[in-house]
Amino acid sequence: MASQRLLLFVLLATSVAVALSAKSAKHVIIGVRQPGDHLARREFVKKDSSWLQVVKLQQTFGVDYGKITHVKLLDQNLKGKGATANVLAGGLGYSYITVHFKSKRSHSINYIVEIYAR
Repeated sequence: MASQRLLLFVLLATSVAVALSAKSAKHVIIGVRQPGDHLARREFVKKDSSWLQVVKLQQTFGVDYGKITHVKLLDQNLKGKGATANVLAGGLGYSYITVHFKSKRSHSINYIVEIYAR
């Protein structure tokens, strides 16, 4: 009985370690989508890679009316090769959001930005 529990523990620990070490996309999701929210803006943000260079891009997204309630910054470069996205200004409760994208060396920026407002 003890050996079965030990084996189960080892298998569980191994699967958790593998899952945590797997490289994945770097999505950023801010806020909670509520009933009554609408998709105010959806944009594709792309910037080509530059050999042995880190690519940076800062972009401001605004909504025509309402306040931002939910933001999705969805990384389209999979397998851990994607860029990071950081919010610099605005965001929830504002009518704009400024995002800074930064790629890994020799990789591109490829994100889908979805902004919901009410």
